[in-house]
Amino acid sequence: MGTFDNAFGAKYRSLGIRVRYEARRALNRIDNEQVRRARHLLTALRKAPPDVILFGDSVLSFVGDHDTDRRRLSAMVSDGFGSDVSVRVVDGPSFNSDIYDAYLKLLVAAPRRPLVLIPLCVRVHSICLRDHPVHGHKRAIHALRELDPSKSAWRVRGSWPKPTQSDFEAFHREHYPTLLGDLTVGDYLSSIAQAKRSGDEPERLKMLYAYLHGGLLTPNNPALESVTRMARTIRELGCPVVVYQTPAPVETGTRLLGPDLAERTIASLAALNAAYRLGAGTNVNIVESGAAFSESEFIDPSDATEHLNEQGRHRLAEMILTAAKQSPGFDQ
Repeated sequence: MGTFDNAFGAKYRSLGIRVRYEARRALNRIDNEQVRRARHLLTALRKAPPDVILFGDSVLSFVGDHDTDRRRLSAMVSDGFGSDVSVRVVDGPSFNSDIYDAYLKLLVAAPRRPLVLIPLCVRVHSICLRDHPVHGHKRAIHALRELDPSKSAWRVRGSWPKPTQSDFEAFHREHYPTLLGDLTVGDYLSSIAQAKRSGDEPERLKMLYAYLHGGLLTPNNPALESVTRMARTIRELGCPVVVYQTPAPVETGTRLLGPDLAERTIASLAALNAAYRLGAGTNVNIVESGAAFSESEFIDPSDATEHLNEQGRHRLAEMILTAAKQSPGFDQ
C-alpha cells in the first residue's frame, strides 16, 4: 500500500500544481498580474506606507530544492531589517527598469518617501528578454504608465489577449549579436532545442549561455535609456536608494565560452552603472554584486538563470542590508 499511496499522492500533487497554474493563467488574463501588483502597491502606500520598498526580478523569489533555509531572498532582506522596519516587496519575472519606473511613479501617492532597493540586471535589458512578447512586459508597462496615482485603487485594472503567433515570429527574426556572432533569436532557440533533442548537453549549455548572457550592453544602447529614466524618477521623488546588481552566473559562462563572457558581463554591468548615474545626478551607492558570485552559489547552473541557492541568497541579502543601513537619508 505504501508504494500505491506514494504514487497516488504524487499524481494528485502534480494535478494540484497544474490546476493552480491554469487558475493563475486565467486570472492573469482578466486581471493582469503586473497591474494587480500596482493596485496592491497603491493600497499599501495609502494605508500603511512602508519604510522600505524592495524591487526585484525572479531572483527574489526562487528557492532551491535542496536548500535548508527555505526563505526567499526577499524574506532574508526583510528579516535582516528587523520587525521595526516595514518592507514592501514588488517583484516579478524578468522585470526591467521600465516596469520599475512605472511602479516608482506611484510613490507620489505615499505621504512619505521610503528607502528604495532596486536592481540592475544585464539579461533583462538584452534582446532575449526585453523584446520577448511575454517576458518583455511591454503591454503591462504601457498600462502602468497610464495609471493615475490619485485614482481609487480598485479601478486599477488591466487585461489583454495573449501574444499571437506573428508576435513570436517577429521576435524570432530579430538580430541578436552575441560573442558567437550576429545570429537571430530564432537561430539560438532552434540550436538550443536541437541540442536538447539530440542529448548534446555541452552544445545546449554553450548556446544557452551565449543566448542569455553573451550579449553586450554598450553606453549608446537605447535599452539603457530606461535605466536613466528610472534613476531620474527616484531622484525627483527624493527617495533614499540603494542599487544592487542581479548576480550573473559568470563563472559557469566563462568555463563554457571563455574569458570573453566575463569581459562582456563586466562591461555590461559598467554600462548599466553609468546609465543609472547619468539619471541619478549624484554619486549613488551601487552594490557591485553582478559578477561576484561563484558557480556553487546558484541553484542550477545548467539552466543559466541568476537564481541563487541559500548560500548565495544569504550573501546577497547581507550585501544589500549593509548598504541599506549605511544609506544617507535612511534613519531606521
